[in-house]
Amino acid sequence: MKTRTLLATALLLIGAQTLMAQDHVTNIHAVQNDKMVTITYDLNLRSDVRLFISIDDGKTYTDTMKVTGYVNRVVPKGKNHTIRWQAFSDLGYGDYPEIRFKFVTKETQQTQAPKVKQVPKITFITLNGAYTNTENPSAGFTIGQVRKFGWFASVMSGFHFAGLAPAAVSDANGFVGEDLPFYKDEYAKTVLSIMGGGVMRLNDIIYVKVGAGFGNRSLSWKTLDNRWVRNGGYSAVGVDVSAGLMFNFAGFVLSLDAMTTNFSIFEGKIGLGYSFENR
Repeated sequence: MKTRTLLATALLLIGAQTLMAQDHVTNIHAVQNDKMVTITYDLNLRSDVRLFISIDDGKTYTDTMKVTGYVNRVVPKGKNHTIRWQAFSDLGYGDYPEIRFKFVTKETQQTQAPKVKQVPKITFITLNGAYTNTENPSAGFTIGQVRKFGWFASVMSGFHFAGLAPAAVSDANGFVGEDLPFYKDEYAKTVLSIMGGGVMRLNDIIYVKVGAGFGNRSLSWKTLDNRWVRNGGYSAVGVDVSAGLMFNFAGFVLSLDAMTTNFSIFEGKIGLGYSFENR
């Protein structure tokens, strides 16, 4: 009966080599234990390691299929890496006086997380003009900063302040309680808005703005004794709320906002200005 022998008494590792310009695989040893061949090696550089064998004096090499351990994958730099080869499963039973091993390695780099593009922080300033549904014009400015998220502050005024601290507040018909003051043919429209809010950058061009603050959009009448009476029926004093879009075209800024005071008087606002990156 034929003896099932895989290797000769001395296993010759003739031709153990790599295909790289430098030999990354060194200190190769192989030991047969029954049907298993254990191969150890040192690796000088992190590499993708493949193992091939030849049984015809190096004329042809075939892939080792039944292997486990540090082979057929990326192997870190280190010593005493082990490969276990089920030799009979690959070669079949027989006498193999000489087997040549060939390591083929491909150098790999450590995987690095992709660099995240740093979004620059910009400062923006706009000069604004606004107009309400009660025909109250105003002007002012907005300043802010944003990277991905940011802030803004805005001040708007009609430059007439009679409605800020009136002597009295009347109803829509001019009555203060049950009294009807004597009015001159003189009135004033007051607009004052002070607010702040947040900015979100959607992309390099488009930004979203949302804000809140204090607003006074009022109509005041002057009495014969030179007192100002704010007409409560045509005025709104309280909370300002705004929402809008800002467009940044290579440093040129266009801002469009819708605003309201107490959700009773509404205002449209447009702003023009510039932006610059903070270094």
